[in-house]
Amino acid sequence: MGRLLRLAAALCTVACGTAAAADWQLSLDTRLVGSDGRRSFLDGGLGAVRYGENRSGLELGRFRIGISEPIGSIVALRLDASSWGGYQKNPIDLTEAYLELRPYPRAGFRARVKAGAFYAPISLENRAAGWESPYTLSSSAIDSWIAEELRTIGVETQIDWLGTRLGHDFDVGIVGAAFGWNEPAGVSLASHGFALDDTQTTLFGRVGRRGAQPVAGFQEFHEIDGRVGTYEGVELRWLQRLTLRALHYDNHADPASFDAALGEHAWATHFDSAGARFESDGWSLIAQWMEGETYVAPAGVGQLEWPFRARYLLASRQWGRNTVSLRYDEFEVDADPPVVRGIQGGHAVTAAYIYTAGSHWRFTLEWLHVRSSQSNRRIFLGETPLVSENLTQLAVRYAIDGSF
Repeated sequence: MGRLLRLAAALCTVACGTAAAADWQLSLDTRLVGSDGRRSFLDGGLGAVRYGENRSGLELGRFRIGISEPIGSIVALRLDASSWGGYQKNPIDLTEAYLELRPYPRAGFRARVKAGAFYAPISLENRAAGWESPYTLSSSAIDSWIAEELRTIGVETQIDWLGTRLGHDFDVGIVGAAFGWNEPAGVSLASHGFALDDTQTTLFGRVGRRGAQPVAGFQEFHEIDGRVGTYEGVELRWLQRLTLRALHYDNHADPASFDAALGEHAWATHFDSAGARFESDGWSLIAQWMEGETYVAPAGVGQLEWPFRARYLLASRQWGRNTVSLRYDEFEVDADPPVVRGIQGGHAVTAAYIYTAGSHWRFTLEWLHVRSSQSNRRIFLGETPLVSENLTQLAVRYAIDGSF
């Protein structure tokens, strides 16, 4: 926690010396929860939803602080910190902290550079402040895994050709990044597989309860082998209605490297992701797909591989202060022989209704059904691998914002 506070203080000190007024956001999300699910992977079990039946009742959904502070006219500092309650290592911790350079567009081109810790441009769903979804409480299986195991800690550059400013119907953007400190990414897929929840692993936090098996308090954002990871992507936007996005990610990790202090290998993880979002007359339709592989090579054991894939379809309708959304997810984690751990298959249905009562209050009712088979339930906990889980949440969110 002390390291976190020192980092935040240093960034703010640098920024405040030459900055204009900073914008801030503050939100509190409380939940009334009803669940028949297994104990969550966040809580010492292998359930695939955020709250198991042991957590039914009143819960903290999220407490969030967001700060955006200009430094001159084209640079800004962005910080996001949150608490989700439960078994977090720190009571409140950063999820993103980066500097963003946005030069003025020139000759129909626009550039943007980020440096620090931030999300890669993969999600078509989680587009609201704080990397939240405006459609549901629980993220898709794809975005739940991104929030749990992936964070770009490095530099990203995006260049857009603004065709709509030159009389055309579309814009095109390309993006590339170089990063480190994300080599444990993949260990959670092999340990509990995909899940559907709305937490985000913080930069100095852990996944799961320390000492619990098999999700034993993993620390995701560490450098193990000194290699540089990369991703490259492309985006096409047509008339502010259709967005097409594709990205290739590879952390280029050495699967034989091991950090004794961390107690973890470097997981070599690569995947491809593609998706589309269409918006018109209050409707939003999203489809996204991801497929890849993660593997390690412990000394004397050989290479252990877990191919994975996931996809979802989401339809949402907004009218006035009301939003109704429905999403269907499918997800799989295989294991190449002789591995028998971490094999998963499942699907999920999410239905959500959101009522926005003015600029401060938002009420969300969500029902989530997940049916999944996970071999580690029997191996580690002696439970039946196949489970059907139902989670109902009523969320009340209060948010304010301003400048200082």
